[in-house]
Amino acid sequence: MDKLYYCNECKRVISNGESCSYCSSSYIDELAVGAPVNVIGTKLKGKVLKIKDNTARLLIRDESNSKFIREYNGEKLRKIL
Repeated sequence: MDKLYYCNECKRVISNGESCSYCSSSYIDELAVGAPVNVIGTKLKGKVLKIKDNTARLLIRDESNSKFIREYNGEKLRKIL
């Protein structure tokens, strides 16, 4: 099981744990299973179910409260507070 990390300043999800490639910050934490995330460019929000090979499997709820599971690349995700 691989790990994904997120920057504490810009909240972007990244694959390396050294520094953020977007804002060059060194405040990096590990993205945990069950953490709420947002898909960048959409209004979709979900929780992380599984992390594998720089992709995260998300449990997403839509407006009608129905659940579905989708996989997204880690670069397309942003951590929600």
